[in-house]
Amino acid sequence: MDAAENPRAVIGGNAPPEPTPFDLVCENVESVYLEAKNWLDGAAIETQGQADALGLLLDMARQAEKAAEELRVAEKKPHDDAAKAVQAKFKPLTDKTGRVTKACKDALTAWLVKIEAAKRLAAEEARREAEEKRAAAEAAVRAASGTSLEAREAAEEMLVDAKRADAAATRAENAKAQAKGGARAVGLRTSWRPELTDAREAARHYWVAQRPALEAFLTDLARADVARGLRAIPGFVVHGEKAAA
Repeated sequence: MDAAENPRAVIGGNAPPEPTPFDLVCENVESVYLEAKNWLDGAAIETQGQADALGLLLDMARQAEKAAEELRVAEKKPHDDAAKAVQAKFKPLTDKTGRVTKACKDALTAWLVKIEAAKRLAAEEARREAEEKRAAAEAAVRAASGTSLEAREAAEEMLVDAKRADAAATRAENAKAQAKGGARAVGLRTSWRPELTDAREAARHYWVAQRPALEAFLTDLARADVARGLRAIPGFVVHGEKAAA
């Protein structure tokens, strides 16, 4: 079989493929890592030469990391660009539906709040009426004790009517204001938000209730101040720590 029939039957036809940029980065990182294992055996630095050699090794590690990060960013960029393009394509649509959703919810909220208030008033009136009927029925039962059968029957009918009124009041209390035109009913949902009125009292409370979280928050504030150059902060001791840079 000649070279025309078999493209690999030429000089260099069995050569390995050219290394990819990722292959080169991996090779560089592995080389630095192996070198580091030879040097970093747990023994302390004893000479300036050893310190200089480790300084060079540190620089090699930084350069290897930089090359790997640059390649990672470059390989990721097409995916990031594609994701951004998809987001940009759909954003006008979701913006419009979002505006419609908000406008509908605003209008429905005003209506549902109004209906909810009316239902609450109706429920309060129904409960008041049920309580009155229950009290009247109980009084009639006590008054009918030992008297005519007709009075007993009337008292029992009043008890039945009072139970009906109680059930109606319960239904009224459980009734929700809703708009039911869509696939699911739209109702009111209560959300809660805190408003800080006394920071000192709040700090006292959370110092007892959630002290670790409060200490972590204060430490974060202190770290930010130290990063801006402060070295004296009330309630803190700012320590200086040496490390190779």
